[in-house]
Amino acid sequence: MKDNFWQNKKILITGIHGFVGSNLCKKMLKNKAIVYGLHKFNSETSLLKIEKIKGYNSIQILDNPKNKTLISDLFIDKEIEVCFHLAAQVEVNKAIEEPFYTLDNNINLTLQLLEAARISKKLKCFIMSSTDKAYGDIEKKFLPYKEKYHSKPKYPYDVSKYICELISKCYFENYNLPIITTRTCNLYGPGQMNFSAIIPYTIKCLHKKEKFVARSDGTMLRDYLFIDDWIKSLENIVLVSYTNKKLFGNLYNFGTNKPFSTKQIVNILCDLMDSNKINEINKSFKKIKNNNEILYQSMDITKSKKYFYNQKTNIYSALKKTINWYKKIL
Repeated sequence: MKDNFWQNKKILITGIHGFVGSNLCKKMLKNKAIVYGLHKFNSETSLLKIEKIKGYNSIQILDNPKNKTLISDLFIDKEIEVCFHLAAQVEVNKAIEEPFYTLDNNINLTLQLLEAARISKKLKCFIMSSTDKAYGDIEKKFLPYKEKYHSKPKYPYDVSKYICELISKCYFENYNLPIITTRTCNLYGPGQMNFSAIIPYTIKCLHKKEKFVARSDGTMLRDYLFIDDWIKSLENIVLVSYTNKKLFGNLYNFGTNKPFSTKQIVNILCDLMDSNKINEINKSFKKIKNNNEILYQSMDITKSKKYFYNQKTNIYSALKKTINWYKKIL
């Protein structure tokens, strides 16, 4: 990457106080970009607040019809050149309990951003961040997911993200917007403050000597991608797309294609933190059904590797870095 590529580049990060958004903001500030952000919740548990990071500009948007005008004005007045659309209601169980809110929130914000991008004259790249869950549930023998597969989302969160992808495709095909859609696997690392996710939850239990309560039978299979690797990929997507316009309008998978079961991830964390807990925790996985979640997922990353350098941190090294971060803030 050119050393000065990001310097003074005006970028917008939606969900700037979220897990990915806060990590991306931190890196973009280091790159000397001019960072604007949108957020709905001004969370004190954001990485940006925890690490007392300054130098970004963020605007809180609530459920308000005026958001469309506010976002359009932001794109035009600040001459946004790159938009990372990361904001979404991502909690699977909350989506099941509150389907209207999840669909309304995720779809409408995406539509407002794309309309602002359509009016803007300065935008060079719009990254629509989606999820592997948009593929839906398929037989294990057909894994890993390939971009050519027909999407069959079922649950509210999954459906909301797939609809956002379709809207993005519409804006690309009709208005030639510079859109790239990414589907990522499970992300983990410093800054993930959603303790319903298995990695931060397990680390918290082991570190604070709390009882581990299993929420599945432990057999669910997932790719796990370290946050630093994903941030590097986001940087690379923008850099490469500036010189290769043929990448726009396409979908790319990001992951590892080295899936782990929930139980395997928990056991690795026990090995790294407290191996005496392994037997006790493994017993808690018995006779628990997996509800409202896809059982098996992994990503074919052949296509993204062809165009974008994919840095992959060893999972043990990445988890050690993650554990050390949580120990400082818990």
